Amino acid sequence: MTLLSFESIPIRESEDPLVNLSRYDFVLEPVYFKQGLSNDARMFLRKSVADKLAKIQKKLKKYTFKIWDGFRSREVQNAIYETFWNELKGKHPDWDEDRLRTEVGIFVTDAKNPARIPPHSTGGTVDLTLVDAEENELDMGTVFDHFGPEAASLYFENNTGNDLARQNRRILREAMSSEDFAIDPDEWWHFDYGNQKWAVQLIKSEAFFGEAETSPL
Repeated sequence: MTLLSFESIPIRESEDPLVNLSRYDFVLEPVYFKQGLSNDARMFLRKSVADKLAKIQKKLKKYTFKIWDGFRSREVQNAIYETFWNELKGKHPDWDEDRLRTEVGIFVTDAKNPARIPPHSTGGTVDLTLVDAEENELDMGTVFDHFGPEAASLYFENNTGNDLARQNRRILREAMSSEDFAIDPDEWWHFDYGNQKWAVQLIKSEAFFGEAETSPL
């Protein structure tokens, strides 16, 4: 399931600032910096989003959030898009550009489309998982950025094979939805709050996070 029309949702910008996640008690792993797709190891989210995550984490008690990505500039978004495009093109040389655009678009927003604000570029989208007291990731059934059907949030609800992953994904989904995050149907690690994608999924009349133009120093 891909939400194709979220750019039509009006935005009433809240001016909620981006904050550096190093101020919070999360485990941070800036994967795109490590992969060379970003030149900035710092991680940011809108303050209200970071505060919600801190509130959820406190309620979870024995688990901590590991955050892989938050705010993402269009430049970084484009680098991820092109990387995935080239990966799929190599795996499926018979696919034409229309097929590639459709398949890539399931998981990564095209940053070059001026009519669409990539959700991560709002600072309201976060990619994360849960870790235990020793910072071991809970079994979620796939690794982060597994671009395949198994990444779907409800995959193990509808398919047998990993009862532990099904339970762990439930814990994560229920914790995030308790603070009004929208659950991405295609990626178990991806959650939205306040942006246009969130508004479409939770049937809100407007969003309150537009594009955050730059990271604070």
